[in-house]
Formats: sequence, structure tokens, C-alpha cells
Amino acid sequence: MKRRSKSKPNDNVRNKLIGLGENSMRKSYYPELRERINELERFRALVENANDALFVLDAFSWSFADVNKTALNKTNYSRDELLDSPPELVFPEETCFLLHEVLIDDDVYSSWDKEDVSMTDLLGQGGSSIPVEMTLRVHFVGGRLYIVMVARDVRRRLADQRALQRTRNYLGNVIDSMHSVLVGVDEDSNVVLWNDYAHKETGRAAEDAEGNFVYEMMPELRRFEHLISATIRGETEGGTEIFHMDRDGYNVFYEIVVFPFKGEESGAVIRIDDITARTRMEEVMVQTEKMMTVGGLAAGMAHEINNPLGGILQGVQNIQRRISGHLPKNHAVADELEIPFKAIHEYCERRGILHKLESVREMGERSARIVSNMLQFSRQSGGERVCSDIKKIVETSIELSFSGYDFYSKSGGGGLEIIRELDDSISCLECSPSEIEQVLINLLKNSVQAILSDPERKEDSVARIAVRLKPEGKFARLEIEDNGPGMDAETRKKALEPFFTTKAAGEGTGLGLFVSYFIITQKHGGTFEIETSPGKGMKIIIKIPIKC
Repeated sequence: MKRRSKSKPNDNVRNKLIGLGENSMRKSYYPELRERINELERFRALVENANDALFVLDAFSWSFADVNKTALNKTNYSRDELLDSPPELVFPEETCFLLHEVLIDDDVYSSWDKEDVSMTDLLGQGGSSIPVEMTLRVHFVGGRLYIVMVARDVRRRLADQRALQRTRNYLGNVIDSMHSVLVGVDEDSNVVLWNDYAHKETGRAAEDAEGNFVYEMMPELRRFEHLISATIRGETEGGTEIFHMDRDGYNVFYEIVVFPFKGEESGAVIRIDDITARTRMEEVMVQTEKMMTVGGLAAGMAHEINNPLGGILQGVQNIQRRISGHLPKNHAVADELEIPFKAIHEYCERRGILHKLESVREMGERSARIVSNMLQFSRQSGGERVCSDIKKIVETSIELSFSGYDFYSKSGGGGLEIIRELDDSISCLECSPSEIEQVLINLLKNSVQAILSDPERKEDSVARIAVRLKPEGKFARLEIEDNGPGMDAETRKKALEPFFTTKAAGEGTGLGLFVSYFIITQKHGGTFEIETSPGKGMKIIIKIPIKC
């Protein structure tokens, strides 16, 4: 049996002192140290699992001292591959140049010390690239200089921004494509929206108008200030007004519509439309309705006129027969009365009775033709194209155009002369007779009205209109030429526009030439030309294909 060695008294004292020291340290330092270690572990966990990629760059070694897990996931590099690697591995050259500038230039350093943000790319393994928003700070730790970089993936934000921009562009294009003045105003009546059409109408660009008082930008809105202000304050749901303005000598009609913003912000949207064409079209529709009524009445009157007219013509013909020397009965009755028939006939001849009876017959037949043409014109549907006698259509149109009393009573001066130059070589033409008649009547009446309204026309001058028909290759060429005032270049340019007229209000719709041009070019495949100059009259040249 071994004998236990005896410990020295000094060793026992030392062991006791060590034990007391360890117990004291455990009680005083270990809990605080453990707490610090736990805090560091929690901070590390937060950094590792942050949504942003974190890079710590050692400025002296120009290599990464630390990176978090997000940086590894974004770049597809391992921690070992990134640590001790230069920043050029994951950042573009210009970004690395900026990092050098931060270290070298005090001004750059001081500016970046405020956590400025820059856009760059985060380069990954395999050539991937992620757009990031980067902030950096410079720190001195343990005598070493570190640059801490935080890179935030902005792919989703950029996609949202692009989608938002596309939506803005789309809405902007919709607003700017509108052929209406569109103006938005805030609660102080300052402009917040100004579309392209507003720029076109006012001559003010959007950047010049936005932010300014709307009534200074568009003084004509002053008259609607009460409506606009009430709409902005929410006192009314808006409203619509119609007004007119004089522009370049023409009366232009506008419709203004005001409606409030929907949402929390106060304001109003003002839309202004040019409704001149619509207003004139409404007037034309009313006039057309009247003309249809008058046309119906005229057709009925024509039927009623035909009856007494037929009686007049029949009576004239009977009178002419009763005094004709070719009927034996006339001689027999004269002999019974012991009156020489030759004396009766000579009396009628000397007194002009025979001539007057012939004039009555001719005027009656002319009236009958006019009534017949009016009835035929009112009955035609105007759509069917058939082989027609173009010369007869021209003659009918001339007769209808100048059958009215106004043309003769107002012609004044040396009177009205119609020159017919109709080539007999053109017999038939495939066309709609009523539509060609409509075109010719429109043009002939335009010529007469232009001549009568010429302020420089002399009192003894003759109103002269020439109507020509001749072949030209595979076309029938129709010309209507007058010696009126003609047109200047600006008027000639607008002559074929719908609703354009130089006549006084109520005297024309501005559709005559437009409708005539449409009928010839679109419905008959022909051409329609205007030759004119101021003081030289006007010539309309129509060419229609000969297909019969």
C-alpha cells in the first residue's frame, strides 16, 4: 500500500487563493462577457440575414475583410472566394474608381461621409449583373481604415418604376392625343395639367403654363370663374357651357365642361371642345328637315300645278287650231257668219295674237318641263348608276338651276347669259343621274351667287356662265366657268373643306363644293379640279370615266 504524500503548506494556500480568484471572476466578469458575446452573435445574425448585401473593404490591403450571407447569395461566390479578394471582383470599374477617390480625395471623402447613394451593378459569378443602390461609410478601427458598403437590390423597384413610367406615358399619350383642350387646376386655380392640344390652341407650352394661375394662361376662362371655383370647392358637380369667339374673322363655337377631381385632393378638370362643325351640322340638319318638308310640299304643288297647266296648254292648242287655215271646219264656220276667214287670220296676224298664243304655248310647255324635272329629281333615290344621256342631264340641270325667279330678277346689269358648248359625240355615261344633276345645280348656283355678290361688278356687265361637255380620252370632261370674282389662294385651299363658306350667315352651309367633290371622286371615280384666281372668275373641271 502506497503512502499518500504530504502536501506542503504553501501549496495549499496557493490553491485556495486560486480557487477564490476563479470564483470571484465568475461572479463578477463572466456574466458581462457572456452578455457581450450574445450581443455580438445577435448582431452578426442580423447582419448575415439582412436583405441588403454588406461588404467590408480593408483599404490598406484593398481586399474584402468581411461579407454577409446576402452578398454571397447575390454574387454566387463562396465566403472563401470573396474574402481577401479585391472589389473589382464584384463591382464595375467606375465604382472601384470611386472607392479610390473616397480614400484619396478629402472632398469626396467628406461628401460620402454623409451616406450619399449611388447606382451601380453587383457582378456575380457566371457573368450575372444586379442593379443595386449603394451607400458607403469610411471607418477607422484598430488603426486600420475600412470602407463599409451596403448594396440594395433594386430590380423590383426599377421594374415598378418602369411599369409606372409606362402607365404615365400611356396616360400622357391618351391625354395628349385628345383633340380637346384639357386643363387641370388645383385648389388655388393653378395649372397642374396642360395637354398638347392646349399648347396648340394657346401657343403656351406645358412647362410655361404649369404652376401658373389658370386665368392668366387662358383669360377667356374668366367668364366661367364662378363655375370653376364652385367645382373646386365641391359646391357643384361641375357643369357645361357653350360659348363662341371670333377667330380670324370666323365665328367659332366651343363647349366647356368642368368636373371635379375624384379623391382627397381638391381641384378641377376643364375640357374645351371646338363644336363649330357639330353646331353647323345641327343647323344643316334643321335646314335639311325644312328642305325635305318643302320638297314634299313642292312635289304636291307640282301635281296640282300640272292640272291647270295641262288645261292652259290644251286651251291654247284649241285656240290655235280654231284659227288655223288648215282645218276646213274653220272656213265653213266663217262662211256661215259671212266673215272672210282670210280677214280673221290677217287680223290675228296684225294684232300679234298668233305670236302671243305661240308664246303662251312655249311658256306653258317650259313650265311643264320644269315641273316634270322637279318631280323626277325629287323621286330619284340617287344611288343607282345606269347608262344615262349625259347631255340631257346637263340640259335638265341648267333648266332647273335657272328656273327660279331670283336668278333673273337679281342678275341686274346686262343680264344673265348661259353658254352651252355640248359635244354630241358623247351620248351615254354610266352615272347616277340625280347625283350628277345635284353636282351641276350646286356649281351653277354657286357661280350665279358669286357673280351677284361681286362688289366690283359693273352695272352693265353681263353675268356669263359657260357649260361645256366634250370627250377627253376615256373620260367625259365637264366644265362650268363663270366671270365672277374668283378666289384667292387661301380661299382656294379651303374651298373643298366641309362647312367652309364665304357667304353671309344663313345664305350657305359650306357643303356644296364638298358634297360635289365627294360625289364625283368617291362615287363616280372621277376627278374634280378648281382653276381660279382673284378677278379672273372660276372654272370647275370634272372628269368622269366613260363606261357605257
